[in-house]
Amino acid sequence: MNVLDRALNKIDRKTLDEMGADETIILNERYELKSCPYKTCFVIVDTDDSVNDEIFSVQYEDEHDKKNKNIVFTDFYGYDEIEESLT
Repeated sequence: MNVLDRALNKIDRKTLDEMGADETIILNERYELKSCPYKTCFVIVDTDDSVNDEIFSVQYEDEHDKKNKNIVFTDFYGYDEIEESLT
């Protein structure tokens, strides 16, 4: 499992529910999860010096259905393919 997969595996609905507005969680040595000011969105940031940018959005599959534990990752730049070469 690569460093990106390890970071993504740490994120679940409970993680998003418990985050405050403008909060940052360090997922591992390279990735952070950040919430937006009003908790309207979440993003994963690659903190590597060569990237240092938001690479994924993270959303509830259905925010209003608390029984639905699924979350959705949207890749901004095709980054998942790039990351495979960095493992």
